[in-house]
Amino acid sequence: MLFSPASVCSAKLKTVTTGLLLLVLSASVHAGWQVEWIDRFEGGAVNWDNWTAQIQANYNNEVQCYTDDETSADKNFDVSNGTLKIIARKQSISCPGLGGAQKSWTSGRINSKDKREFLYGRIEAKIKFHNLEGGSWPAFWMLENRIAEHPKKNDDDFSHWPQPGAGEIDVWEWFSNEPNTYITNFFNTNGCASEVRYTYPNGSSDVLIWHKYAMEWDENSVLFYIDDTLVTSQDISNCAQYKEPMFILLNVAMGGNLGGSIDSSLQQVTMEVDYVAHCSPTAENTAQYCDESLPGDNNETPVTDNQTPVAVAIAPAELIYGGDTVQLSATNSSDADGDNLLYYWTQTAGPSVILSNEKSATPTFKAPEVTETKTLTFDLEVSDGIAANTVQLTIDINVLPETSNTNPEIDSVDDNSSGGSLGGLALLMMLLRVSNQRMARNDEIAIR
Repeated sequence: MLFSPASVCSAKLKTVTTGLLLLVLSASVHAGWQVEWIDRFEGGAVNWDNWTAQIQANYNNEVQCYTDDETSADKNFDVSNGTLKIIARKQSISCPGLGGAQKSWTSGRINSKDKREFLYGRIEAKIKFHNLEGGSWPAFWMLENRIAEHPKKNDDDFSHWPQPGAGEIDVWEWFSNEPNTYITNFFNTNGCASEVRYTYPNGSSDVLIWHKYAMEWDENSVLFYIDDTLVTSQDISNCAQYKEPMFILLNVAMGGNLGGSIDSSLQQVTMEVDYVAHCSPTAENTAQYCDESLPGDNNETPVTDNQTPVAVAIAPAELIYGGDTVQLSATNSSDADGDNLLYYWTQTAGPSVILSNEKSATPTFKAPEVTETKTLTFDLEVSDGIAANTVQLTIDINVLPETSNTNPEIDSVDDNSSGGSLGGLALLMMLLRVSNQRMARNDEIAIR
């Protein structure tokens, strides 16, 4: 959905032959899918624990103002009868999210950033669109979670589209001015993967009926589906991006560079979503979809609650002095679900140090020289892509004991006497004392 033609690395139309090979390889790994998270859009309002209304979004000269309105007569979000409706309406507005800029339409755009983020698996949504008139541009898509976009948690979300940490994958994008096809696509800085368009068998009218749009994603490939039809497979095994959590976006854009000319008779368009879900592979069933039809007792959906990781931060056991190289460790952190873990270290207090890699499980830094004991404080965030746990770790940096000979009696001994030996003995005793101090802390510092 975010486009900047000068910087986009995107080729056109790969064949499906490679995709079929990847599908065969993928199918041998697991039999079915296990639902990890699903929003069925039940009740009478958007579940804001899952979503944020992205009212500051403004791209591609589009004419809509995104709002968070789900209550007024002209609302842009409507949850009713078990579905979410994102409604774009033709109405002039001084857009609150854009500092009062004048827009001629209102619409809705929600994302799951910092609330529901996913690393690999199957991401699926059941969607239909209500209008065929020209000018609308609905989409179901993904962005890497370090993009500098609302909501900003300042948790290293400073990357700009489509740089690493801000890459894009489009699962379903439909232009009403090109109504017979929809787009799957990638945007990144590595030239990874390509655009593939799927042609609806019955033309534009197919968009008016329910379809399940999905992508199956692992570190080596992304496969796109409409219902049970494989659209394409894309090889990302050598891609530097798409190896970190991503979040979901649902929106309806109007006009602009890509939506094109809006039909003059058009007053309202609606994108309807039955559910959005994330699944992980399992050998326990042969489910083809990631939805409410997964097999289970009494036809219940086997949804499992994600468990928050346990963060454990460990500092070296020995005393630390200025100039020492210090290694932190998060390797004892764990996740009951067996999910891949992501680490992020932040220094929050004390003399500033430079971590070798703040996203490593075992970063290092050089202890600063101090004239008195100083305490450094670090926060460690451990995430499984859905939930995160943060712990604090403190480390004391000690003054390195003076090793020069300052005993005046020893200093005054004549070179021809045994004073040199005594001075050497005193120095040796001091060094032994320092060594014993360093060994004094036998237990690791572990904070859970």
